[in-house]
Amino acid sequence: MTKKNIFFYSILIIFLFVLSNILSFITIKIITDKYLYTNDYIEFKKRFRKSGSKSTYPHPFFGHGVKDNLSLPKLLNDEPLLANDSIKYIDNNKINILILGGSVAKHLSNNSSGDVIKYKNVSIDNKDIFKKTINEYFETDKFEIYNAAIDGGKQPQQLFKLYYLDLIGLKFDIIVNLDGFNELALTLSENYAINDHLIYPRNYSRLISTFNSSFNCVSDINIKANRFSYIPIIEFYDLYKIRNCHFSLEGANKNSGTRFSEITNYNKKTFDKALKNSIKIWNISSNKINDFSLKNNTTYIHILQPNLYLKNSKKLTSEELNLLNYPKYGNIISKHYKTLNLNNLKTQKKLDLRYVFEENTKNLYRDYCCHLNNLGMHLISLEIIKNFDNEFNYYLN
Repeated sequence: MTKKNIFFYSILIIFLFVLSNILSFITIKIITDKYLYTNDYIEFKKRFRKSGSKSTYPHPFFGHGVKDNLSLPKLLNDEPLLANDSIKYIDNNKINILILGGSVAKHLSNNSSGDVIKYKNVSIDNKDIFKKTINEYFETDKFEIYNAAIDGGKQPQQLFKLYYLDLIGLKFDIIVNLDGFNELALTLSENYAINDHLIYPRNYSRLISTFNSSFNCVSDINIKANRFSYIPIIEFYDLYKIRNCHFSLEGANKNSGTRFSEITNYNKKTFDKALKNSIKIWNISSNKINDFSLKNNTTYIHILQPNLYLKNSKKLTSEELNLLNYPKYGNIISKHYKTLNLNNLKTQKKLDLRYVFEENTKNLYRDYCCHLNNLGMHLISLEIIKNFDNEFNYYLN
């Protein structure tokens, strides 16, 4: 080969390499809506990190369970049911409070944050936030918390979880249901988008179809999700492998027309109709919990949780503003979260915390979804306790 040919092919290879990287850079921007060399892109990749096994499993009665939750001995079975790990047995001499809801409610007992705060005479970290707060507030040790909230749970899962706990023998003095976000964000951005019935648990067809999927790809994509290359074509390849593994574990991006939606007689309605039905599911479910509570002489408290995407609901810090990068949830919450109306609920004991942080200037939110640090969860706990001081104090007398 002559020097001229060597030069020509060298230029051609360099040209193709540059062109492929330019195309990869553009494709990544189109697919992810993120520029390659930004923190937003790096955080986007990290969302796809996976554990080595399924964390949730299909449950025949309340939708899905979480395998890492704690079980209680001496019940009808010993499956994992509770999010807090301080419970060892049922103590009828305690004032027993049941927590229902999604992951934010779960974090009242078991959060994923590292901050530590001081409240009166107790230090509060990520464990038993509500329990420590309420016992310290009333200067007692009488309150015990049973946290049955479900990661990604939405109504009517709270209702059915309550029924199931009652079926296997758990009785409570007080029920606190903290919800709102999942009932709209997950129902409309996930179930509606993939043609699952709105009343089903979050992404239920995916949970069913991928539960027995292989986890052989997990270790490889975790490496790819955690690393970053300045060469766009390498990043494009990593995203391709991450995408394939993610879809094999979680289900394809769109499930419209799948066998699951067909055999369940799914009939997709307009978004406005879906929104009204989502609100109706939330409303009826809460009213059913109220009816159950009245029959069982139990106090029922319904709380609407705050969320960072709700406009003017908090003076967001610069760190929190950087979290507003997930329009899949954000668009629904910013446009429609106000439509949930507590006045339509039967229970007289209800509290709207959507604007509880309206004047707060501290860092409270810790991710792009809805989750708060320990200070945020402690402040929510205090608001619940203060607003229902008489109800809680009644059981101490």
